[in-house]
Amino acid sequence: MRFVVYISGLLVGLFLWIGCINTRTNASIESNKFGKITEGRLLGAYRGELPCTDCEAIATVLTLGSNRSYTLEYVYVGKSTEAFSKTGTWKLENEFLNLEGLDYKYKVEPNQLRQLDLSGREITGDLAERYVLRVLE
Repeated sequence: MRFVVYISGLLVGLFLWIGCINTRTNASIESNKFGKITEGRLLGAYRGELPCTDCEAIATVLTLGSNRSYTLEYVYVGKSTEAFSKTGTWKLENEFLNLEGLDYKYKVEPNQLRQLDLSGREITGDLAERYVLRVLE
């Protein structure tokens, strides 16, 4: 009888241990759910309120078209109601989005684009989260 209790205890312990391993594997898969970045996943519009030195914000909308064209529209909030726009072509290189005619790139993240500085590095500091364009839904 003791042998059966001992074996049962070992089996329960083994199942618990396997369950923990499986949970860690699932958590790893869940955190990487975005998967491979493809051009098709980027299509659509992104919006954000970028920092501005002499206005409240730069209201920005970036639209990526299926023919690799883009339209970048922006308004200097609190300074002017005039809308400005740029158009051109876009290119995906690894996890970075390059827009023809712009000096900076965007890092592609799940459901958003993070504007990089002119050296291609992530912007840090208090305003870092304001350099993000999120998917318009």
